[in-house]
Amino acid sequence: MFECFETSRSDGVRQVNRARVMRLIQDKSGIDRTELASLIGVSNAAITNIVNELIAADIVQETISSGDSVARGRKRVGLQIDRSGGFVLGITAIATSVSIVLANIRGEVIDEVDVDPTYIENPEHTLKQIHKKARIVLQRNAVPMDRLFGIGFCVAGYLASDEQSLEFAPYLGWPNFNLSAKLQNMFGQNISVENVNRCIAMAEIRFGTMAETKDMILIRSALGLGGALVNEGRVLRGSQNFGGNLGHVLAVPDGELCSCGKRGCLNTVAAGWAVIHKLGAASSSYDTINKYRAQNEQLRELLGSEKMGDEKVISALSEAGSTLATHLLPIIQIMNPEAICLTGPVGRHSAYAESFRRTLLQFDLNCQIVLGNEAKIITPSMASVYLALSDMVYSPNFNFNQIAQTPIEVRVS
Repeated sequence: MFECFETSRSDGVRQVNRARVMRLIQDKSGIDRTELASLIGVSNAAITNIVNELIAADIVQETISSGDSVARGRKRVGLQIDRSGGFVLGITAIATSVSIVLANIRGEVIDEVDVDPTYIENPEHTLKQIHKKARIVLQRNAVPMDRLFGIGFCVAGYLASDEQSLEFAPYLGWPNFNLSAKLQNMFGQNISVENVNRCIAMAEIRFGTMAETKDMILIRSALGLGGALVNEGRVLRGSQNFGGNLGHVLAVPDGELCSCGKRGCLNTVAAGWAVIHKLGAASSSYDTINKYRAQNEQLRELLGSEKMGDEKVISALSEAGSTLATHLLPIIQIMNPEAICLTGPVGRHSAYAESFRRTLLQFDLNCQIVLGNEAKIITPSMASVYLALSDMVYSPNFNFNQIAQTPIEVRVS
């Protein structure tokens, strides 16, 4: 999921080329047919056929610029994705928030709602509430169901190696179950499910500030730590699909109790838990999802504007940021990434982020350090939108033949 696509025996050449055409038009709005043919390496005739099909299906539209011309005075005809040509839903379920975003196939947000589940630790109840809210969003925006091309679902947990069943989601308190099948049955739509941190990482290198970056470490620092490792444009998943689980790297033998039940995890000394524990606000562990959410509110208060000048808070954040950098250093040196990206509600705090960077710079690392307080990092809610776009629209998996048979009757403004 959310990977760079490759040609294979099962992929028709036309589907692959169509996906490449659509991605290039999305990335380089205004590109013309000749440029597309040159970049993809196929004939002008082949590109013309694909583009004409996409135009007829209301996926692509032509743009004519009065300032551009070619030989014999003809106007240059550019191409862009039709913003009302199709839509995706992005759904995000993390311990502190559940959200739904409706976007068009350009990735432009049309509507966004928060879901406030009564019992977030009950997946059956929570998914029913998500489904109900999603239907409301689609209905009030008059989205034709044949133009809803897919749904991306980002979850604070890890899927099993089959990438279907939820295996490990301690922050949500959800048991093991086939999350993908459950969502498919509820929505009757193509759905792609992925860990939230991996979603953010892949969205960043595909659509965000680190486009074209092939090797990256992403750290999302909130009450706990999440991470994703990207190598050659692909997520490093590991044999059991738990790769990148940075928060549970052992940092202090026999240290504080972590949410996972073990002691001394990096979460306990380098994340939001470490900050509130150091300041005496709460224990560094939790028993239920409600306690987790209560501790997150405590952390939010500490990070609020009224606390920005509090030296004790700044000191605790600085210490946690430096500790994170120190313990990640061996992973960074082994992986040798192009970029390290720090984000999340704690990661965006300047005291934490600057301390993280200062510590890393002492080791003369030859990589870019991108901090969430300086660069616009993609949010979890938008990452779910990009998951849907990448897996189900700008992909050979795009069900073009079915879509082409059903022209648009309703347009969303």
